[in-house]
Amino acid sequence: MTTPDANLDRAVERPWQAISVCLVAAFMVLLDVSIVNVALPSIQQGLDASSSDLQWVLSGYALTFGLALVPAGRLGDARGRRTVFMVGLAMFILTSAAAGLAPTALALTLARLVQGVAGGLITPQTAGFIQELFRGADRGRAFGLLGATIGVSTAVGPVLGGAIIALAGEDDGWRWIFYVNVPVGVVALVLARRLL
Repeated sequence: MTTPDANLDRAVERPWQAISVCLVAAFMVLLDVSIVNVALPSIQQGLDASSSDLQWVLSGYALTFGLALVPAGRLGDARGRRTVFMVGLAMFILTSAAAGLAPTALALTLARLVQGVAGGLITPQTAGFIQELFRGADRGRAFGLLGATIGVSTAVGPVLGGAIIALAGEDDGWRWIFYVNVPVGVVALVLARRLL
């Protein structure tokens, strides 16, 4: 059985590989803030959603994401960043699939609320791992990469969302905006288990 110290030792041996996994997860989480914007008309048409439903789909994610950040950071300190990161990532994968499969606007809203919590579990662990794994100039570079990840994911979201809807079609294209998280998340989860 692997101990938390052994996990940290493994991450310390390959800090840039370890933080790459965290940055992929952070990219995915933050991409979901902006990618849904372009899918709202498609969601409205596909699920016969009201304006209020669409507001919850969009803002509910941001709300629960923000509410989870501080408690999740504390939980990572207390229970181990790797554990909280992996639980959050697994939740994010499952809720992305649930959002893509949602038969009603209410089901989509509930999936998005829990997805926001999952994203809130992941994000503070990334900053915590940077603090643990890097010192000096390398820590500055790692935080710079995190900042770039935040900026790029937010900017790329609408473009990527539009491309996915154009490829998958107006009716079900919005579902693929959520499904795309599943394979990326599974790969990140496997790598997190090995590298963090």
